[in-house]
Amino acid sequence: MDRLATALPAERTVMLTGFTRARTVMDLSAETSGKVEKVFADVGDKIPDEGKFACLDSTFVDLDIAINRYEMARIGVEMRFFEKQVGRYRQLVDKRSSAQLQLDEVERSLAASGHQLEKLNLQDRVLKERKRLYCITAPPGWLVIERFVEPGEWLSTGNPVAKIGDFSRLVVPFALAMAEYRALLDASKDLHLHLPDIGVTVPAQVGRISPGFDAESRKIKVEIQIDGGMERLRGGVRAELSLIVPSRSDVVLVPENAVQERYEEFWLQRADGEEVRVVYLGRAGAETEDGMPLVRVRSPEVAPGDRFRLHGN
Repeated sequence: MDRLATALPAERTVMLTGFTRARTVMDLSAETSGKVEKVFADVGDKIPDEGKFACLDSTFVDLDIAINRYEMARIGVEMRFFEKQVGRYRQLVDKRSSAQLQLDEVERSLAASGHQLEKLNLQDRVLKERKRLYCITAPPGWLVIERFVEPGEWLSTGNPVAKIGDFSRLVVPFALAMAEYRALLDASKDLHLHLPDIGVTVPAQVGRISPGFDAESRKIKVEIQIDGGMERLRGGVRAELSLIVPSRSDVVLVPENAVQERYEEFWLQRADGEEVRVVYLGRAGAETEDGMPLVRVRSPEVAPGDRFRLHGN
């Protein structure tokens, strides 16, 4: 009985190269005008735990806060006086020793002082919020990529002061064809990136995937995320992504003993005896269950799933 083998779909390994970068990059800008008093981080430094990158001179807003609080204290003294007066006049009115009009005047003065104090409290909140703007904040632990400001420099509202990045997690952007994208999803549970510049292979996972595609290259933008495995997380490190994708539709894998060579031409024989001429592409680097090398062949008359006779051992 003839031994038969089934043609398998051929696959090829695609090597894609990208470079690491911070997962998130942020531009810092001045939210108010003023003279820079102190800068807390230089290029390459981490943002301090209190989250301050730079502070402006806040002398005048501090004075405004002090004046406002003085007024609050003064109004408080007035209110305590009017509260006592209201108590006295109510007793006098009860004893018919004073007119109701005088009590009403004192109560009106007390209410006016209360409204004034509420206004000053709101003003205090406004001034404290304004003072907050004099310190340019950033997420603690992020690294400074670029710095555009020095102490003593005058800043206007909206002036850029620094560019910072979150290097606690790195990403490597790739542009993938649809076949590569599907192969990436298939390999997502056991995904690794090789970093040849530092000689390590690190675990990775699929990060952000663009729902659109590049109109010119017709590829999908994907970010691969690295959470660790490097001595120092930084941008600019070359990363290689290996994906196994289907080869051309007319390329299949068959056992080597299914191919016959005659006069420098290669043939496969179907189960019914029909012979098909193929182009021999070499060994595939894999074997059948019984140890026979698999080879890659190409022909428009051959498709995965076709059955062919085996010859010899």
